[in-house]
Amino acid sequence: MTQAVRCEAVESRADQKVFLNFERGLYRDDPNWIPPLWMVRRELVGFKPHPFYDDADGQTFLVRRGDQVVGRVLAVVNHAHNRCHQEKRGFFGFYECQDDVDASNELLRTATDWLRQQGMTDVRGPVHPSLNYECGLLVDGFDTPPTYLIPYNKDYYGRLIEAFGFEKTQDLLSYDAHIDMLEDLDPKLKFISEESAKRFNVNCRPIDRKRFAADVRSFLEIYNLSLQQTWGYVPMSEAEIDHQSAGLKHLIVPELTSIAEI
Repeated sequence: MTQAVRCEAVESRADQKVFLNFERGLYRDDPNWIPPLWMVRRELVGFKPHPFYDDADGQTFLVRRGDQVVGRVLAVVNHAHNRCHQEKRGFFGFYECQDDVDASNELLRTATDWLRQQGMTDVRGPVHPSLNYECGLLVDGFDTPPTYLIPYNKDYYGRLIEAFGFEKTQDLLSYDAHIDMLEDLDPKLKFISEESAKRFNVNCRPIDRKRFAADVRSFLEIYNLSLQQTWGYVPMSEAEIDHQSAGLKHLIVPELTSIAEI
């Protein structure tokens, strides 16, 4: 006899540990999976303070078949998004599940019911926990490891999520480029680039270690300005910019950066 599935909210520290460790166990034997920065993961799912949740509410859930955890998800109400786009849209993220359609349906049903109780009329995902962090569902390219902020998931997730009733709304494309490609750069493009740099007195430099925080903050401010017309975009708050600036110190190699100044 097949054991029934049940989905419950994460309420205790023990549940939080199970929520995080489920991901670790699910991908343990996958050579392309790259573990997240676990402290960052704790913050983004709401188990530790993060400025995103200054203007958002979230609830994590675990689904069990019998006594075994077989899936997890985070439901999010992003108030900044709904103000910006004049919507009542909820989100789901950090979805992980065994290849079990009944468990997945129960997991997503519970999350969407919670969002409906918060007054939401539409649901979008996966976002972890917003488009400013990690988002999207990998549907092609399972043969290579992900890079920073690129999602990685099981190849059956699309089937499970669509089985619940979700439909694709956008294609998110990731590109792989090699430095050898510069040798084949169109001469006309190279000429335009060089002439523009001369005409507008453009100075290119790497991030300055002595003013690292200020340079990273400038990058995030430009990020906010440049993406205003992007689908689904919501500006990062001042607190989020400060938080991201501090976190990027551990990831950015100054010698691999370039800042253009006029």
